[in-house]
Amino acid sequence: MAPFSARLEAFIGRRLIKQRGRDAKLLTRANATLKNLSPTLAVSSPLGPSESPLLPEHTPLADNRFPSLSWELPSDVDPTQVHSYLLVVEDPDAPLPSPVVHGLYYGLPAEKTSVGPDDFVPANGGQGDDLAGGFRYGANRMKSVWGGPRPVLAHGSHRYFFQVIALKNDLSAGGGDKLLSKKHLLKALVDDNVLAWGEWVGTFERKLE
Repeated sequence: MAPFSARLEAFIGRRLIKQRGRDAKLLTRANATLKNLSPTLAVSSPLGPSESPLLPEHTPLADNRFPSLSWELPSDVDPTQVHSYLLVVEDPDAPLPSPVVHGLYYGLPAEKTSVGPDDFVPANGGQGDDLAGGFRYGANRMKSVWGGPRPVLAHGSHRYFFQVIALKNDLSAGGGDKLLSKKHLLKALVDDNVLAWGEWVGTFERKLE
């Protein structure tokens, strides 16, 4: 029999099963510029097509490694226009008022069209927000580089939206020592800076053993 704590979490998960689907509050749906721009940037993963399952190794239940992704610009976007990419990972199925931000990364170099787990290792001995892949991380709910999926037990399958945005200009945190946040992005992503965006969706579910 599962431990009492797990059975209690599963009981709560079943009670909250209808509390999900905050898709309208995802970055690419809530920001006016992105909402009015169709997703034309093709994002893929070796895990399979969109809505393929993420593996335990991508979660805190195991190694908590970021999954590999790659992307390709649409034919109508000139690659020389791209200054950098932004990557934001959100779960809209958590039983909360807004999606959970699991990862936020900016300043991905224009020539970088794929990422893997090694890119998300902190650089400079962990001092600052620089990562080994040559970009920076912003604020997620866990205050970490990557907070992998750990949905509530028995709450069903959760979706994790890996949203990639191609930018014309630099995107800074707006000064100070605070990490770049989704709140800042909602204001900073404007028409004259966004070239294209796209997404890949992974899924993960925790069941009571």
